[in-house]
Amino acid sequence: MSESIQTQDIKTFRFKFSQNFMPFLVDFSEIHRYDDPKAFKDHWDIWIKDNKEVINREINILRSVGYDGDVLVKMYKSARYYFKNKSTEKTNPKKRRQYIGLERDFLDSIDSHINDIALKNSMKPAKALINFLDAENNKEIIKKEIQRLKKFNLDITEINQKFKKTYKNRYFNKCKQN
Repeated sequence: MSESIQTQDIKTFRFKFSQNFMPFLVDFSEIHRYDDPKAFKDHWDIWIKDNKEVINREINILRSVGYDGDVLVKMYKSARYYFKNKSTEKTNPKKRRQYIGLERDFLDSIDSHINDIALKNSMKPAKALINFLDAENNKEIIKKEIQRLKKFNLDITEINQKFKKTYKNRYFNKCKQN
């Protein structure tokens, strides 16, 4: 059994500037960050003349990889609208808060309510949630879960949001399965 290998032409949709050229463009953008549009354009024309060799090298690189647009327009737009407005500050990632899961018994009671009552009666998720929270046979497990979540310093509003989000997510997942 022989397998033939087919080569596919992979269409490139985003042409990036080379690593050697990027510092030139970024430096120009940072220097002229606060220029008004007319002054920016005037400085751009001067910069093109002063850096003709570097620009021609970059044009040849982009042409060789298949870019058929106007490279100078691409450079101008990148400098004027992207690099000029890009922040130079490093942002620290936000610290994620600890995830607090719900007890398996509670999740099982949600699942059984969704399967036995909500989906069979074609209830909307919001109405099904209210029905679940008001059901007499769920009172004890809800009370127990609220007490457990309060130990994690969650207030009643956060607990209700957690119940709501969990119930609706499980509801929609069950709907997708059916």
